[in-house]
Amino acid sequence: MQCEICGKYIKRGNKVRVEGSTVIACDKCSNYGKIVERAVTIPRRTKDRRDKKIEEKFEIDIEFELIPNYGKAIKEAREKSGIKQDELGRMINEPASLIHRIETERIEPSIEIAKKIQRALHIRILKPIEIDNENEELEKRSEMTLGDVVVIRKKRR
Repeated sequence: MQCEICGKYIKRGNKVRVEGSTVIACDKCSNYGKIVERAVTIPRRTKDRRDKKIEEKFEIDIEFELIPNYGKAIKEAREKSGIKQDELGRMINEPASLIHRIETERIEPSIEIAKKIQRALHIRILKPIEIDNENEELEKRSEMTLGDVVVIRKKRR
């Protein structure tokens, strides 16, 4: 179980009413509100196949991005192969209207759909993202938790 205020893993917690919301908090964070009752301990489950698939999808979304002018590249490859939009839609199990919107770059396809298009047309429209470690550390430092908000509000009074 995890404290919903500070994020620390806890074995036992308390249901606490903080500013109208009921959250599960550790003993230390329980002081920020009124304790309603003792929280039930829920054992942490081990990862199964579904969790692994979710993690893989998340990693895929982070690792790749679309190339510039992806719509033009898709349209040219499709026309070169002699395939119509509705045929490509059937090949990747998506509607032809989605293919049209992607080609005109009105919407960006998800990484999953982009991979389907790549396989169907034998082209590359995804490129790996270059990760900048400095930006990653800055993002981690700038995240606020519910605990930060509660502490800030307490200080204002």
